[in-house]
Amino acid sequence: MPDAPPSGWRANIAPLLRYASVMGIKAGNIATGLIVTLLLARAGGPEVLGSYAMAIQTAQLVSILAVVGCDQLALREVAAHLRLGDKAAAASHMRHYLKFVTPLAALVTGLYAGGIWLLLNAGFAPAQQGALLAATGFVAANAFYLMGLGIVRGLGNAVRAQVFDGLFTVPLALALGLLLLNGGRIEAQTSVLAATACLIALMALLFVLVWRQTRHWGASAVPDAPSPWRDGAPMMLISFLMFFGQWLPQFLAGALGSAGDAGAFRAAWQVAMPFAVIYSTVATMISAPVSGDLRQGRPDLAHRRLRRYRYAALASTLPVAVPLLIWPEPVLALLFGPAFAGAAPLLQWLVAANMLAILAGPSGAIITMAGRSRETMPWMLAGAALMVALAFALVPMLGIAGLAMAYAGGYALRTVQAWWLARRILLAKP
Repeated sequence: MPDAPPSGWRANIAPLLRYASVMGIKAGNIATGLIVTLLLARAGGPEVLGSYAMAIQTAQLVSILAVVGCDQLALREVAAHLRLGDKAAAASHMRHYLKFVTPLAALVTGLYAGGIWLLLNAGFAPAQQGALLAATGFVAANAFYLMGLGIVRGLGNAVRAQVFDGLFTVPLALALGLLLLNGGRIEAQTSVLAATACLIALMALLFVLVWRQTRHWGASAVPDAPSPWRDGAPMMLISFLMFFGQWLPQFLAGALGSAGDAGAFRAAWQVAMPFAVIYSTVATMISAPVSGDLRQGRPDLAHRRLRRYRYAALASTLPVAVPLLIWPEPVLALLFGPAFAGAAPLLQWLVAANMLAILAGPSGAIITMAGRSRETMPWMLAGAALMVALAFALVPMLGIAGLAMAYAGGYALRTVQAWWLARRILLAKP
């Protein structure tokens, strides 16, 4: 279970080893996800890849609504009660939020299926391939998968959580590879169903591991359980807006520019994505122990953790970020071909925006674990509005590079506000 930071040499070595192991696991998950993308693109072409990606991403976005922030509430409450030595209360909060999510996940999944069925009958082109409708099961499975990951992180098992986060792409890549070797044809609908089956299997294994760890913890009343609607909804909206904010600029690239502009933006985004993954991974690693620090009234301990993980993230990203910022054209030409060298300004702005967030540190984790998520909501909305406004203002003048500048502007606004609020929380006297 989460405990106070170790003292002496262990205070410096242990977090670094933990960070290195988690990042190694995350790199493996990213690699298998890339393999799935390459297999779908090579065997099915852009239509199959596009339909699969849209279906999975849409299902993931909808599943955030089904959880209503209960994954973050479970993480926070389980970690906090374990720090106080009350395993029965931790187990009771875990069950409380699972019971809340179950009927809501069923309702949201049903609404999703009904909405996609209407699109299918209206002739909506991507839905005609059946991929969006096939992702119905993915909505419900991912809702419980998010809950399982939140609980595991609350139990202090950051490495195990990172192993499972995105792990469904591993058996999926194996299944698609075997299908190709046997001369089979890869289709979007079949790929979505296979991804759903892999996710369900891993979700079941995740909860088996949780049950084995907590089955003897007993139970107690949870009169102090934070309300999902009051406390969880802001967390859910923040996660939803963050996911939406990653989708919106790629949509605008095609809407405001051309198909070539959209391809250039996707290429630059793909190279910059690992920096965002590192930031989000650090935030999930620090969440559980920070929850215990703040529950004990020790923001100074949380501040120490924040500094350690900020330095570790900077050390692991700067050697890669600097060449991308100085020589973006050769990198893009080497990876995607000479035609993509013109996307160099996009790559610079996207990398710079992500490095600003890494420099500020995982402020969002501090805010969420302190129960102050509601205070960031206006700034999240303002950041999204600023990004859209800048995109419509800059793209006509600067081309597609203006879209990357717009994304960086909106992202910087949210990052600076989160850093300022987290600083106020951590500078409170113990």
